[in-house]
Amino acid sequence: MASGKSKAAIEFLHFLADISDPATGTISRIKLAAWLGMTERELRQRWIRRGARVAWQTFADELLAVLDAAQAQGHGLEQVIDWYLHTPIGQAKQRTADQLVIAGEARWLTRQLEIFQLGIAMLPRTCDPLSHW
Repeated sequence: MASGKSKAAIEFLHFLADISDPATGTISRIKLAAWLGMTERELRQRWIRRGARVAWQTFADELLAVLDAAQAQGHGLEQVIDWYLHTPIGQAKQRTADQLVIAGEARWLTRQLEIFQLGIAMLPRTCDPLSHW
């Protein structure tokens, strides 16, 4: 029987295959936006806010690294995406993971998730939205 972490890793690989061009491996803005529950334009605006010098692939890699590190804790992808977009993080001045990635702080957040094994508060949408790790 596969562990929760193994299932999460397999689910993440399927997610990557779904959002990547099979020939080039490039991440599709349209497909990633759909997974995140937003339009391509909304995702593009987030990328632009990240900075004019940041290539799309860099931004996508940072976003995906955060999702991967969060999901590696054994949570389902939908739950992780909800956390990424909506859950304020106490150690980050109540900013969400999405806000941290846009601000260029994805490496810090990924490090917190991977090295320090900080847990992610995965709460139902009806719970207090100001909860943190």
